[in-house]
Amino acid sequence: MSFSGAVEDALYERGSGVVTEPDFYRLTQELFASGRWRGEPISRLPKAWDGPRASALLSRFIREGMLTRDRDFGRGVYRLLDREGGETAEQVATLVDPFCYVSHASAMRLHDLRRGPDVPLHLSTLTRKAWGERQTGNAALGERDAGPAYPRIVFGDRLRRRTIAVHEVSRPVTVVEIDQVRVSTVGATFATMLVEPHFCGGMASVMTVWRRHARDHLNAIVEAVDEIESKIAKVRAGYILTEVVGIEASEISAWSAFAQRGGSRKLDPDGPYTPVFSERWMISLNISVANS
Repeated sequence: MSFSGAVEDALYERGSGVVTEPDFYRLTQELFASGRWRGEPISRLPKAWDGPRASALLSRFIREGMLTRDRDFGRGVYRLLDREGGETAEQVATLVDPFCYVSHASAMRLHDLRRGPDVPLHLSTLTRKAWGERQTGNAALGERDAGPAYPRIVFGDRLRRRTIAVHEVSRPVTVVEIDQVRVSTVGATFATMLVEPHFCGGMASVMTVWRRHARDHLNAIVEAVDEIESKIAKVRAGYILTEVVGIEASEISAWSAFAQRGGSRKLDPDGPYTPVFSERWMISLNISVANS
């Protein structure tokens, strides 16, 4: 089989109708390096392989009608034309962006912490600067491993007919895979609720989730809260776990070191300040705990 024929077969065996430029380069580079497909030598193997050669072959497949640009992306993402695109928006997002993961309220739904539709679909990915630093780090591993420095995939406002909200982070959280989708771990999802509750259904909804589910995921929560940089999120977590859920542990008590007397810290960052406090955690209880 010819090299281009082997590439075509390999594309159809990937199990996905979505192909990115980095995906295409890695696939062709692996075939070139092995020189074999399905145990047989590849005929008419190129003398060398690099980014420009991969781009030329990709353009040829587009001209021949095998690939087309994906409608939801400006460039860099393609679809196999004769394969039905059955991927969900979550699956497509984490397929095309290796640093993208489902987060916030959408992660809560995937972890069965909340019900109902997640509108918009919340996704997190690296900032442009962090993306470039990751590529520089990968390049240090060698040309064969890193490949060309392809630009970051840019998301629009909608993906597979769903409204999306993209959050940029300088450092991604730990992720797991659920239904072929990368999603923040359950512990990281709980921690995110206290950093940005407005993207997680609001603080009242967050309080309800913590009261119902925190005991079931306590170890994961403690580990994730320890890792986040936000001091006020640690204080919120400490207050909720000790004074609302009723859990006492030395690891949780240690977060009281981040409490600040005389400040204007609030349990709900988006609610008005009220002069009702937790003495232990030195935080304004500006949301009704009884009704949350």
